[in-house]
Amino acid sequence: MKTYHSTARTCLALMMGTLLLAFAACKKSPETIGNNLISDSDYIGVYHTDTVEIVCHSYFDSVSTKNVSYALLGSMKDPVFGTSEAGFFSQFRLSLAGQSFGANPVLDSLVLQLSIANYYGDTTVMQTVHVYEMTDSLSSSSSYYNHSMVDFNPIDHANGYQFRPYPKTAMHVLNTDTVRHAIIRIPLSAALGEYLMNLDSTSYTQPDYFKNAFKGLYVACDPISQPGAITLVSMTDNTYTLLQLYYHNAETPEKAMRYDYYVTSSDVFFNHIDHDYTQGSPEFVDQLVNGNVALGQQTAYLQTMGGIRTRLYLPHLEHWSDSLEGSHIVINEAKLVLPVDETSVDSVFRLPSNFILLGFNADSTTYLLPDYYEGTSYFGGSYNSTEKAVIFRISEYMQKVISEKRENHGLSLGINGAGYNAYRMLINGPQSTQDKKMRLEVTYSLVNE
Repeated sequence: MKTYHSTARTCLALMMGTLLLAFAACKKSPETIGNNLISDSDYIGVYHTDTVEIVCHSYFDSVSTKNVSYALLGSMKDPVFGTSEAGFFSQFRLSLAGQSFGANPVLDSLVLQLSIANYYGDTTVMQTVHVYEMTDSLSSSSSYYNHSMVDFNPIDHANGYQFRPYPKTAMHVLNTDTVRHAIIRIPLSAALGEYLMNLDSTSYTQPDYFKNAFKGLYVACDPISQPGAITLVSMTDNTYTLLQLYYHNAETPEKAMRYDYYVTSSDVFFNHIDHDYTQGSPEFVDQLVNGNVALGQQTAYLQTMGGIRTRLYLPHLEHWSDSLEGSHIVINEAKLVLPVDETSVDSVFRLPSNFILLGFNADSTTYLLPDYYEGTSYFGGSYNSTEKAVIFRISEYMQKVISEKRENHGLSLGINGAGYNAYRMLINGPQSTQDKKMRLEVTYSLVNE
């Protein structure tokens, strides 16, 4: 391990200056984590290293997608990660209880309108969408994940409707409706519209009665062979995300009417995502599909949509104090630097902004690191455009492992919002052929016991 030494006197002066500044600002400085006002005579020295061994590899993830911030819709072909198809299952509720369509209602049309919140990928590519009626109910007490499925009738009520999302278009004019928002409008079959309109009156008296009669919709897109895009849909935006039934009465055909069904936070919806990773790059397929985990030392992969996380392991951390006689280690700062593979970034596959780093327990469950509770300004986790890297401080975690107060089972790295975002990222591993490599920069002191 490469180290750099400075004197105890210099260390004390720097430490005291830092502590005074920290006291004045009422904040904990990264350099003082674990330093506890140690006297000058207790110090042996302060050291720096950036050659701590890191072992890493990427692995497939599974995440809860139930009632997340956004529903996902679309298909995308990534030259590195392969093909991803995103869709969603959702209940709908009555906008008004006690609805009556009159004695002789006539259906004009049924439209599923979706509010666009954001997107990822190339929105100029045409998408083919399918809308199916669910035959099994969703339950508020059940868990739903990116791989979960619910039974549905195979009749496509969208009839393979094709669309391009226009996520930056602020206004559409649609017949008599003026919508000042980016939306997707999917025409649905007359058969489904007539089914909804002809439900017995009891179905329109209470939300639960309606959900029993109409269990909801499954919306999905075909896989594509071009970059494509995933659209983020605001499901609970009741102004713009609506199932709209247009009708009139036979006696008054000139009087057009509309009844809406919508989704609230009390209803259940979840994202379902299919990935075909065999269509990815050879290096990606070899590491993730074929299980050649040693390739993680070259490149690590991250993907949302219940896709991919990366496991980091510091194999010798708990043995740092083994050779020290009459002294112990105090970690001043441990900074994990994760450089992005800049060759993988372009206008289509743009970088995510926020990341998450968790600790592994012995049973592979995860926990929040102690450094997380110091706040994001200390802990980090945002993409640093100057460094072109993601940086985390794990000083307290490292101290606990060295002090044998926490077992060393490694760390789990992912992109924030994995259940409702559509990002991906490549990271240079600790043995990357590129100039900037994954590393752990540690400043520590040796202190007499």
